[in-house]
Amino acid sequence: MEYPNQDEIRSLCTHQSYERGVNYHNQGRIQELAINEGELTATVRGTHDYEISITVDDEGVRTYFCSCPYDYAGACKHVISVLLAANKREPEHTTSDDSHTAAGSTGPAATDVQSLVEETPAEDLRTFLQELIEDDHDIRDRFVAFAGEDTENTVYDYKEEINRLFEDALSRRGMIEYNTHIDFSHYHDLAATHRSRGHTHEATAIYRALAEAIRENMTRIDDSGGYYGRKLETIIDAYAETITEQPLEHDEKRPYIDYLVAEFIEADYAFVCEDYGDALRTVCTSTSDLEHWFDRLDPHVPDVSVDLTGSDEPPAPTGTDIQQPPAEAESETSDDTQAPREPPDGTLYASDFTAGPLTTEEFTGETLDVAHLTVGPLELQSFVGDAFENFHVDAPTTVEDHTADVTSSESEASTSGSPSSLRTRRVLSSYLYLVDQLGDEETVLSVYDDIYLDNSQFCKQYAVQLINRGNEEQALRAVEDGLETFGSTTTLQWLAADLYRERNSDAYRQTLERLFLDHSEWDAYDELKASCDDERWDSIYDEIVTSLADTDRRRLIDVYVHEGELEDAFAAVVDSENLAWLQRYRQSVAEVDPDAYFEAYRELLVPFAAGETGRRHYREIADHLEAMQALVSADQFDAFVDTLKDTHSNRPAFLDELDKAGF
Repeated sequence: MEYPNQDEIRSLCTHQSYERGVNYHNQGRIQELAINEGELTATVRGTHDYEISITVDDEGVRTYFCSCPYDYAGACKHVISVLLAANKREPEHTTSDDSHTAAGSTGPAATDVQSLVEETPAEDLRTFLQELIEDDHDIRDRFVAFAGEDTENTVYDYKEEINRLFEDALSRRGMIEYNTHIDFSHYHDLAATHRSRGHTHEATAIYRALAEAIRENMTRIDDSGGYYGRKLETIIDAYAETITEQPLEHDEKRPYIDYLVAEFIEADYAFVCEDYGDALRTVCTSTSDLEHWFDRLDPHVPDVSVDLTGSDEPPAPTGTDIQQPPAEAESETSDDTQAPREPPDGTLYASDFTAGPLTTEEFTGETLDVAHLTVGPLELQSFVGDAFENFHVDAPTTVEDHTADVTSSESEASTSGSPSSLRTRRVLSSYLYLVDQLGDEETVLSVYDDIYLDNSQFCKQYAVQLINRGNEEQALRAVEDGLETFGSTTTLQWLAADLYRERNSDAYRQTLERLFLDHSEWDAYDELKASCDDERWDSIYDEIVTSLADTDRRRLIDVYVHEGELEDAFAAVVDSENLAWLQRYRQSVAEVDPDAYFEAYRELLVPFAAGETGRRHYREIADHLEAMQALVSADQFDAFVDTLKDTHSNRPAFLDELDKAGF
């Protein structure tokens, strides 16, 4: 198939778009171009990575799509650059159905390699292997490992090689850019060869070099896709598995345990620390292993009365030999700092941040539970849960507007040996795991008794330990202390509810109510209702409605829907003047009065459609139209769509998106 030539491509766009498309093509911005007969797909690097799909036939370009916000005449520069690339592509680089080996043909995969090896004279095989080894350094290393000879490579040697891979992968900014994945398969294959031959020391040296090299380069990796984080986890797991798959005695394991404990203590990121902790649990299979782990960890366990909340500087850990970062100074904020405004329309505005630094709970809604960004990409919902349907930049804002100025004092900067709260918690968690595994019940409870009010997680663990030992009264006192110290936390409140159930019915119901109001726990709502008679429930229901009317009107609508109070829900949705809510609750409440619901929707969608441009915006409009379509007659709906099209007839991308959506 012949693809459009330069003149034909030039006719599809403005002069400016064509020139920019030529520049994009010449700059090599086209990624993952796939050509399958008349279907072209690609990713083009611009301000973001944009997805392009184009359909061509013998008459030229039939359709094209780009995920960029371009909304002017003709095709955008990204589409033009892909068409130029297709025009200049050599035929052998295209991927079409006839480029594959025909079914039933005989290719290399059909060759009986085993028979060839058996039929080839030994001298010829030896010659072939020698030539192969001379030409390929990686195969040479694997052959030496297979033969059982010492490769003479140390951890340092392997790290030097791996670090060169990182250096070669650096961009001009000095970063390993997003989606740049270094291939470590050679080292995995080499380690696997050593493992198959029982060479534990050599295999673990390779895994150790890989893990250390990735960790040391992590500060210059954009790993928001999680590739290197997942690689680290796999490598550390393989290190532990290499040790356990051999029948090693305790004395032979000790150096490996020593190394894992040191890495566990020194790990920069919580997720890496957890990986090393998991590796220790895999490796330490005997009482002697656990006791040695305990002995190595014990010098790093701080005084259990240490304050882990960060409000005061904790004392130095007993006997530690690790340099810890100094404690951060507390930020100073004025007493008259105003809290961010409650978003009446379910929208988070950028200017909300300018009122002052937000607390973690305010920003995340206590929903974010990710140790580090390297585990994978995060979206807005990851931070704010379902508290905000939209995010709008309504006013200029800067990082400085909502970032606390934290400066360590001179005395703090010179202090060494003060543990960070996070690192201390990791050490204490492992310490408690070990004493529990070693059967020292008295020590476990004694330690928890000292630290349970330093962290809500420790408080929960302490209560569970007490419950498992049948001491529910003391567990309840610990949970009540925790709720008083840490405020409303889901885990502690559920524990309290379970403990109150048979002891204090009023406290039980109050706790369930707080679980719902504070954390949207619908199981608590249903359990609360089931525990009440009609009169008591009417009173509690009024309390809930009154509270949500002042603080969370969207959840109030959810309550109405949950209870079947659809007229109240309908009124609340329509009064909200919120497009997102109209779309969200259309199936639930529009049946009360479809015409009125459509009218409320229409009055909001008209100015919304005119407010922005760009294909993403237009697709959102199409989504709203799809929600509205079933509310009124086809004639009434079509008339509204025609009005929108006439109003925005100068926006070809808008008309195109509506057409693709079937409107």
